[in-house]
Amino acid sequence: MKRIPGDLSFVVRRGTGRWTVLIGGVSAAAWVLLMILVSAGLLAGDSPDRTNGDAVAVVAIGLCALVVLGALAVAAVRIAVSGGPVLALDSVGLWVRNSRGLWGTPVWVPWAGVSQLTRSRRLTVLTTDGVRYSVPLRFNDRTPAEIVGAVGRFSGRPVLEA
Repeated sequence: MKRIPGDLSFVVRRGTGRWTVLIGGVSAAAWVLLMILVSAGLLAGDSPDRTNGDAVAVVAIGLCALVVLGALAVAAVRIAVSGGPVLALDSVGLWVRNSRGLWGTPVWVPWAGVSQLTRSRRLTVLTTDGVRYSVPLRFNDRTPAEIVGAVGRFSGRPVLEA
């Protein structure tokens, strides 16, 4: 199976809004830094060769950089949220996206196969086979408290603080 099923009782997806704010903020900071450097390079000093075209060049470079950084930011957000759910729970077990690789591979773990559940910044599922799966608790469409509460409710066991 390529994706975690989205029709279970409790599903966690990556939060588009939070990723947009994060990546948009980084892109805006990069654009401001680039504009400061370009402006300082083209408009600084009293060069006799300086013309009004230098100001036009700063504006043109700024607009081009804005378009490129905007497109990269949109692509980055789409990649971050395109992999489908990262966690899905029901009374029988949980689907967790194995974090190996760019998008990860969905793995089904029945509650009987879970030996320990811990949380810090990530929810960690330790199976009876000794395999560890982890899911980030931030940047999702559900809050960490909702996720930990649902895992505790469906599993019937406590989620330990790491």
